[in-house]
Amino acid sequence: MKKILMSLIVVLSLIIPTGTIMGAESKDCKVLEQVFGTKVKQENGVCRLEIMRKNIPVSNLGVQLSPEAIELGFGANFEKVGDNTAVIGEFALLSEEVNPVIDALRKGNVEISAVHNHLIGEQPQIIYLHFQGLGNVESLAKTVKEAIASTDNK
Repeated sequence: MKKILMSLIVVLSLIIPTGTIMGAESKDCKVLEQVFGTKVKQENGVCRLEIMRKNIPVSNLGVQLSPEAIELGFGANFEKVGDNTAVIGEFALLSEEVNPVIDALRKGNVEISAVHNHLIGEQPQIIYLHFQGLGNVESLAKTVKEAIASTDNK
């Protein structure tokens, strides 16, 4: 089975020019950069958007924590899948932001896959919302941007 799989990978690599795949990925990342107005990382065919929330001081166990330590941000990964793009993401939200973000994502046909907490006893309470969708890269990006805009992120 392993030999068959390796043979298939070799054949596909000969049939599909790498430059074409990389060009599509690069193009999608550029679209995302235009929509969000920020740099998007490209890694292994995935365009990664990460916007840290520096406007919310969060403490846990009496100690203020950095946004990076508790993943306090808006993250979304976009990957080309055939003629479509898949988006999978996680937002760190204040409790009053959860419903407006859900509404914005659903309006753009993006599904909510989880809502939960990461910590116990942090102040203020942070709720993590996961989402996923499939469609046109620009449409998905605009939906994600509208969801972020529905928060108090300034």
